[in-house]
Amino acid sequence: MEPTDLIDLSGLRMSPGEGRRLDLPVVLDAVRLSEQGYAPDPETQEVRLDISRMLGGGYALQLRFDTTIAGPCMRCLLPTKSEVGVDVRELEQKKRDPEEQFDSDYVKGDELDLHRWANDSFVFSLPVRVLCREDCKGLCPECGAELNDDPTHHHDPKPDPRMAALAGIRFDEDGNIVQGP
Repeated sequence: MEPTDLIDLSGLRMSPGEGRRLDLPVVLDAVRLSEQGYAPDPETQEVRLDISRMLGGGYALQLRFDTTIAGPCMRCLLPTKSEVGVDVRELEQKKRDPEEQFDSDYVKGDELDLHRWANDSFVFSLPVRVLCREDCKGLCPECGAELNDDPTHHHDPKPDPRMAALAGIRFDEDGNIVQGP
């Protein structure tokens, strides 16, 4: 089945109070997070769209799907996948009084932009950090070694460069400063 971008809501010919459930394929776009590329897996996702025609006119919409995002772990850069669940709702109800009007950004006239809604909802549902595991130690900031493989990894502390001039001072057995080498 071809991916769906736009849905003609008026073409569904729904009476007020009537509802429909549609399972449709939608292409999800790759995203960039923290300068890294992440892709939905699979790219074409089956989504469930519930549409209800409201009694006063307009539509109540619900979009649901579960997918996976694949890309590098944000701490250790190893390839990983994270589960993403999307469950969002929109109202599209035009009233005479603009104060009581609910306009969905995804409905123009009687057309629902399902592709844009699914992609925006996917991005807003992403985890704050895409990690290979919750306790990922990441990479050593000094040498880049993976800390998950060697939890005892460490480096000897480097001397403070502000104290370098003091490193050349020598003392004799009595505690007096010795001049020269």
